[in-house]
Amino acid sequence: MKRKRVLRAVLAALAGLLLLAGLLAWRLVPGYASALRLNWGISLPILARPSLCYEADSGPSFHGDGIRYHVFSYQYEDPVSLMFAWGSVERETIYCDSYREAAEAWLDEIQVPAGDRPDYDDCLYWYRAQEDNSELLVFWDAEQNRLYFLESFL
Repeated sequence: MKRKRVLRAVLAALAGLLLLAGLLAWRLVPGYASALRLNWGISLPILARPSLCYEADSGPSFHGDGIRYHVFSYQYEDPVSLMFAWGSVERETIYCDSYREAAEAWLDEIQVPAGDRPDYDDCLYWYRAQEDNSELLVFWDAEQNRLYFLESFL
């Protein structure tokens, strides 16, 4: 009898600690970081200390399709430089002839002001497409300490 009570108390304490740890982790990781990990298998470099500066999207959708745009500033560059094999040469995407053309079309669609868009000439690029033709463009402006994530979900 006494053993069962002790075991229950220990299990309850462990469950409480796990819940507390989960809540703390949720507060430390920006909300978009979870979506980025789930949708693309990519993690924001938390050691860079990213901070969300701007976000826009095409609004809610029953199927989750549309355009999403997030801009982060960061404090430390080294973790950002190790995120991807960054490129300086633009290539074509599924529907456009260049990263810049795709980004401009998507940003126009969600009406992002010019001041909140990347300066493409100062950026390095990374691109990924999924089998359903969803696309992710990431622009890195090291001079401005900015990361731009632009997603088009179909």
